[in-house]
Amino acid sequence: MEEIVAPDFGESVFEASVGQWFKSAGDTVEVGEPIVELHTDKAVQEINAVQSGVIGILLKQVDDVVRPGDALCEFQSAGSQSSAASDEEPVDNVATEDVAITEIDATDEAVADETPDGEVGSDDDDVYVEIQFGPFVEVPTGPEIANGEDAQEAQDTDAAEDDESGAEVAPPATPQPEMQPEISELRQIVDVKPVRRERLSRRRLTTARRMAQVQAEAVMTTTYNEVDMHEVIRIRRDFGPQFLETNGVKLGFMSFFVKAVLNGLRAFPILNSELDGNELAYKEYYDIGVAVASDHGLVVPVIRDADNKSFAEIETEIRGFADKARTGSFALEDLVGGTFTITNGGVFGSMMSTPILNPPQVGILGMHNIVDRAVVVDAQITIRPMMYLAVTYDHRVVEGAHAVQFLMRIKESLESAELLMLAN
Repeated sequence: MEEIVAPDFGESVFEASVGQWFKSAGDTVEVGEPIVELHTDKAVQEINAVQSGVIGILLKQVDDVVRPGDALCEFQSAGSQSSAASDEEPVDNVATEDVAITEIDATDEAVADETPDGEVGSDDDDVYVEIQFGPFVEVPTGPEIANGEDAQEAQDTDAAEDDESGAEVAPPATPQPEMQPEISELRQIVDVKPVRRERLSRRRLTTARRMAQVQAEAVMTTTYNEVDMHEVIRIRRDFGPQFLETNGVKLGFMSFFVKAVLNGLRAFPILNSELDGNELAYKEYYDIGVAVASDHGLVVPVIRDADNKSFAEIETEIRGFADKARTGSFALEDLVGGTFTITNGGVFGSMMSTPILNPPQVGILGMHNIVDRAVVVDAQITIRPMMYLAVTYDHRVVEGAHAVQFLMRIKESLESAELLMLAN
């Protein structure tokens, strides 16, 4: 009997959870058929059969945590079945009167799998509570302690003897006050309120753990500024139709921001670095992550070598990200290895926020909604489409002055959007 094991999940992904089984124990499977679905914090991965055979015992259940190399299930290939049948020998009858046979449902077995710190197991698994007993106290038995009254009399006698000897006598335990009736009634009312519970996905649990980890380890600080989006909007209005006709994709806002971020990273490469122990690793390439919201959760696909791509190529990749987000078809290679991240809460109406770093990156840019506001331009009050920008950075690595100047470079690039397009 062979085993089907969990594969490598890709760079920076060290564990997954079982999403669903497509096959059950005893099912036959053909080459290429999906057997099980694994969920990481970045993507969903199907494990397909590499040869025909029969599924044996399922060694992992839904929501169990698995790591690369962990056995998922037993598997008997078609070739091994035929050889096993030819080698099979008759089994002697065994008397059963002295043997207790119990049928056990595999799904009800208590399997003590190790889970990483902070992980929670399946709600369907039995919950085991380790009970730690205090020091053993010998309780007297026999005729001298016949009932509760005798026990109380013996206790009072001991207390009197202690008092005569001058030893300090512990005061009697104070009875706990009963819960006030109004509080008890209120709790009963609350307890009967309807509550809907939903199991957190593996991606959500891992994301929560990573956010808590970066909060604990990084010294995150955010600097803010505002940008006049007048030029970007004018270019999209004037050249958008021609751009679409020429390139087959719309000219969006994100390509401008990617290009502006690249200008900032070239001027301040510290924002494109990574803290590796006692060393600072400067990335001499620009893989820009773009946060994308979907029904499957937030993901951050990466535009590889963004500095070598045109506006049209960047827009085409972002359009592809949106399609994959809708279908949940991201591959692991789409989601790993970014050097800097851009997130856009403005599409949901956010006016201002404090983005959280995407480790091990040391910087992230937050975009927000565009609002017409009265501003002063050339000593005149005018209405302009304004957007707040936020850059969160790891203050262990990035000086505040560098972060502020980095954000200013982004602002200046966007407010001179025509030059930004000509330079790229």
